[in-house]
Amino acid sequence: MLYPNRVQAALLFDRPISDLEAIMRDFARIEGMRSGAQFNVPEANPGFFYRLFGGAEELMITFEYLDRPAASEVFRGALSSPFNGIATPDIRERIMRSQTHILLEVSHGVMGGVEEDPKIAAFLSQIGTPRAGASQSQFERRLSVLALMARVTSEHTMPLAVHWTQSDMLIGGELFDGLAASDDAPGPLHIHPFLFGPRPAMGEEPLVGIRTFGARHWLGREIIVQPSVLPWAANLETVFAFLKVATMPNGYVIPDGDTFGPEDRSLSCRVRHHAAGADIGYAEPEAADVPFYELVPLKHLALGFVAEGHVPESNAFDDRAFPAAVMPDDQDAKMALANEWAEKRRLAEGVGGRFEVRAMGDGGAAPPPPVAPAPAPVIAPSPGQPGLPGLRGRGLTPRVFGRKGL
Repeated sequence: MLYPNRVQAALLFDRPISDLEAIMRDFARIEGMRSGAQFNVPEANPGFFYRLFGGAEELMITFEYLDRPAASEVFRGALSSPFNGIATPDIRERIMRSQTHILLEVSHGVMGGVEEDPKIAAFLSQIGTPRAGASQSQFERRLSVLALMARVTSEHTMPLAVHWTQSDMLIGGELFDGLAASDDAPGPLHIHPFLFGPRPAMGEEPLVGIRTFGARHWLGREIIVQPSVLPWAANLETVFAFLKVATMPNGYVIPDGDTFGPEDRSLSCRVRHHAAGADIGYAEPEAADVPFYELVPLKHLALGFVAEGHVPESNAFDDRAFPAAVMPDDQDAKMALANEWAEKRRLAEGVGGRFEVRAMGDGGAAPPPPVAPAPAPVIAPSPGQPGLPGLRGRGLTPRVFGRKGL
């Protein structure tokens, strides 16, 4: 679901917690200083439950303390993730040690997110009532508020573990603050990389792929990178680059079959769009019910990787003075292709990038030059940031877009 309204986090503890009211009040004070939000408390059970309501945004917030362990079945999916085990190797032991937990929740609207129930949602749709909080900015606001709630709670009393349910991330409390400190969304806290791949034979290097959980809340689809010789962390950087372009102001999803990469040409990746139920080489049952964007690595210079399908940069040509050899003979088809390129150029330049078309000539050579001279060069785009992008998504905007292998 795009922009789910109810977002939750559960913080697990190995001891009783007695300062829920102090946690709630500190949060309200800090959020008030941060955003100017003002809350009233329409419902409270002192020490156990507090409901806050910010009328200006119709923001509903709850703090709930439960003097018992969380139900173990809610962690089943999270515990099946190799990534969670890598991040916190003793996560299972921490869950077994937990005795109490605090449940935090944020939603928009006076109904407190209950409209996400399919029956209620259908009824509201029939009577023309829009779903509360159904925008990217409101969704990211809820995530930001929830992160602050969890960080304030952790500042009062460090949890054994935090379950961030939006992405099914389950990590040690001491790791959570670093992930939640940034307001960049989607970021590492919001996109769960579920790692998978074939069992390697003796002496072979493992091939690891990534299937995300959480990207659907921004894109309506998840993202997959098939098992690769590239380190999974490098491919995860590319996942965040793709997300950054799709979710930034004026952003868009890279079209099916096109490639993207940073302006320094150190990396290139092709994008494939797969409908729900498509055979994408990943057999987990859930995958059949979810549409995917597949990222296919073509080049990663820092790691010495160039795929066979990569088209050299020297094969680029000006799409506004194209070589006749790469164009279809039919005039209508030629015009349609030229219009498609013009639209893609507009989208790329809208996010500060540039559009480029390359073609594979005979024997891999560059295509022949255009019949007519190329027009005067356009103003060059602003230079990209040097170096490899960071895992948090800063500096990840891919600057070069185009269709390759025409």
